[in-house]
Amino acid sequence: MTHVTGSQVSPYGEIRSEWRVTDGSARLSYEAVVPANSEATLHLPAVSADSVREGRSPLARVDGVRCLGHTDGVASYRLPSGSYRLTSRLR
Repeated sequence: MTHVTGSQVSPYGEIRSEWRVTDGSARLSYEAVVPANSEATLHLPAVSADSVREGRSPLARVDGVRCLGHTDGVASYRLPSGSYRLTSRLR
């Protein structure tokens, strides 16, 4: 599987998640929408927590985002409401 998308309408608005593996399975592109007055816990495969990026910045440096750690090849974050376009190196 190289691409998955899904969405759900919640009482606060649409929750959306979409990912795609590219560059010969070396990179993950991930898009998410967290509705207003909500937060989400995100777990992404990554070689390190710093390899998960929103644009050129590490995700942990985005306002309101909290890095929860990196264990066994998975980086975890707490995301406030908003739209996210992330990339992650897988190897």
